Amino acid sequence: MKRNKGIFVIGLLLMLAIALMVSGCSTGKDEAGSSSEKPVIKIGYLPITHSLPLVVADRLNKDGFENFNLELVRFSSWPELTDALNSGTIQGGMTMFEIAMAGKERGIPQEVVLLSHRNGDVLTVSKDIDKVEDLKGKLVAIPHRLSGHNLLLYKALKDAGIDYQDVNKIEMAPPDMPAALARGEIDGYVVAEPFGAQTVLAGSGKVLMRAQDIWPDWICCGLVINPKYFNDQVVLQELVNKLTAAGTFIEGNQDEAVEIAAEYMQIKKELWAKSLEWISYADLQPRQEDFEQMQSLLLELPWDGKPKTLLSKEVNLDELINEDYAKNAYGKVN
Repeated sequence: MKRNKGIFVIGLLLMLAIALMVSGCSTGKDEAGSSSEKPVIKIGYLPITHSLPLVVADRLNKDGFENFNLELVRFSSWPELTDALNSGTIQGGMTMFEIAMAGKERGIPQEVVLLSHRNGDVLTVSKDIDKVEDLKGKLVAIPHRLSGHNLLLYKALKDAGIDYQDVNKIEMAPPDMPAALARGEIDGYVVAEPFGAQTVLAGSGKVLMRAQDIWPDWICCGLVINPKYFNDQVVLQELVNKLTAAGTFIEGNQDEAVEIAAEYMQIKKELWAKSLEWISYADLQPRQEDFEQMQSLLLELPWDGKPKTLLSKEVNLDELINEDYAKNAYGKVN
């Protein structure tokens, strides 16, 4: 009996130990599970001023987002970012709306939910060019044919009565443009900042026109998502909320924003400071009328000598632009 009683006690203790172990494991599993339930949202960007709200939002929320974990994915070119967005490698990107519009025309799921900035980029030229008319017969660099910068150049020439075909264009990587201008290989360029500021501060060229001089409240880039891979409305709303808050922060705290930008993008602080003289992050709400003008110019611009080359037909802007998230973020929806 004593032996049986001893065996019973030992068995009971073993069962208790196993129960405690299982309980401990379960608790750890639940805790790990709760953190892993938050999806990882990958947002692509290029190291330019257009991406500043994204990196500022990441820094301001370094203790974490409520409904997701943010992963920033850096790219060196628009085509690379576009391919990643179209394939679902990333769920969203700070990218050019013209590329998104052309993708929408080809049936690729695209949805614009937020601007990244307004105005801000400049038409930078050599010192011997004093007016838009002087660009006739000259070589001007743009970052991509499907870019707001190409549209800015087209509109500046058109408003000055210059035929678009009378100015030579070359697609060039933005970081190469300031040096190409300084060497006299090109006569001007229009591109995202801070590359215009680089030429101005180096003294090798000057600003001929700002974006807002050519096209008031000009837009070109912002948060574009692929709804096929990003359809969580709660997560997307939080992301838009944080980005709009970052834009407001930049407007009121430029010195700190410059510090953040220099850390994330390894670009000299003085270039950021100069660039921020030309750009606004105060109103990031997309509006259909802005995109109507963009679409009209894309259809009209005679790339390769004829219109409807960059965009062959109108796209459904109601499907491309979702204003609701930004309206919610700015408290404009009851």
